[in-house]
Amino acid sequence: MTVTLIALVVLGFVVIQNRLASAQNAVYSGFSTIEVQLKRRHDLVPALVSSVRSAITQENKLFDTILAVREKAVQAVGQGKLDEMKEAEAELSASLRTFFGYAEDHPEVTSTTNILELQKQLEEAEDQISAARRLYNGNVQRFNTMLDAIPSNWVAGLLRMKKAEFFALSDSEAKAAHTMPKIELPGAQG
Repeated sequence: MTVTLIALVVLGFVVIQNRLASAQNAVYSGFSTIEVQLKRRHDLVPALVSSVRSAITQENKLFDTILAVREKAVQAVGQGKLDEMKEAEAELSASLRTFFGYAEDHPEVTSTTNILELQKQLEEAEDQISAARRLYNGNVQRFNTMLDAIPSNWVAGLLRMKKAEFFALSDSEAKAAHTMPKIELPGAQG
């Protein structure tokens, strides 16, 4: 009887530990997916800047800022520190929004096919980053919920597992997400 009870406890521990390990690995995998998508965006930025720079030369400060912020973001991803990554990526997103705003006001910037293709690829990269964030945050939610639930929280405590951090929007991204865009329709009176 005692041996059976011990065997059941050990078996339960192993099953719970395996579920926790699986959930933790899903978090790591999701984070890796975010890093891959961020690297893709980082790789597109210099090509975009180079293409646009050849089309116009008077906005070198804007391009230099974008490239400097991109370098900061590349370094943050290389270090793998979530807080630094979020901050650097928010700065890069803001710089790119500034650029796209500039490009919208100056049609000559986006008149070449190369620039339009790079802009499209950057927009696709942004979509992939958003999808990777959702996947990662879903995995974090699942893992953290397991750490809060009995009896897996007992096993997690013995294994010294800690809650994972969400990849949340930065303050500026959250503000932009909650701000109604200004839309002007041709022929509309206002």
